[in-house]
Amino acid sequence: MSSIDNGLRILALLADNRPCLRVGEVARDLDLPKASVSRLLKTLADSGLLERDDHEGGYYIGQRALDLGRLYLARHTLLELIGDALDDLVAEFGFTGHAGIVSAGDRVLLMAKQGSYPLQHTGAIAERKPAYDSIIGRAILARMPDEQVLQQLGYVDVEDTKSGITGHQVLKEMHTIRERRIAYSSSLVTPGISSVGGAVADPGRNEIVGLCLSYPTAAADDRLKDRMTETVSGKIMEIGRRLRDPFWLS
Repeated sequence: MSSIDNGLRILALLADNRPCLRVGEVARDLDLPKASVSRLLKTLADSGLLERDDHEGGYYIGQRALDLGRLYLARHTLLELIGDALDDLVAEFGFTGHAGIVSAGDRVLLMAKQGSYPLQHTGAIAERKPAYDSIIGRAILARMPDEQVLQQLGYVDVEDTKSGITGHQVLKEMHTIRERRIAYSSSLVTPGISSVGGAVADPGRNEIVGLCLSYPTAAADDRLKDRMTETVSGKIMEIGRRLRDPFWLS
């Protein structure tokens, strides 16, 4: 096996639960001579992929690796990843997929993908609606602290009421979404239409985007609803873990 192959094997050992590489441990785990491991670790450090900590006596991720990570993320933006996820979801279930953000008290649509089901509920790009009246809006709001949620929606305090909904009711819904990580509801605004969705963040860019599937309530039985919920959750979790979103890492 070449030095390049062994160097890549060494880098592959880095993980959340193993941020530091030490010569003896690497040699044992990869069944390599300590002298070879020491030389390879030094070479990786000289290239900037690793960084030696003389006090700890080990090697940590280096600046060059972070530069490469930033280049990777610049190529695979949050919205691009969400678009790919929506393509998969729409292809699998045939219903409409949406993605959007929250701006002030509104949900703003950034993406709409129509499926194959005869009846589709599609919003227009840049369409605005009250954030709390949409699954995407609720999922994004649930990522915020309670005080910010109320402020975002224009509530004075938890006793305040808007459109017949109190601040208490809003925060109760936020708590429910945080617990299950996914938002779903039947006919928030449009009768006969249900949605399931969630939100994911790119911490490096301070962006939060939500996505959802919207479908005629009568078109999905409980089994299909459960499968959609599980699949949507899995897609969002995959993006969240890829971008190191703490909400989806825990």
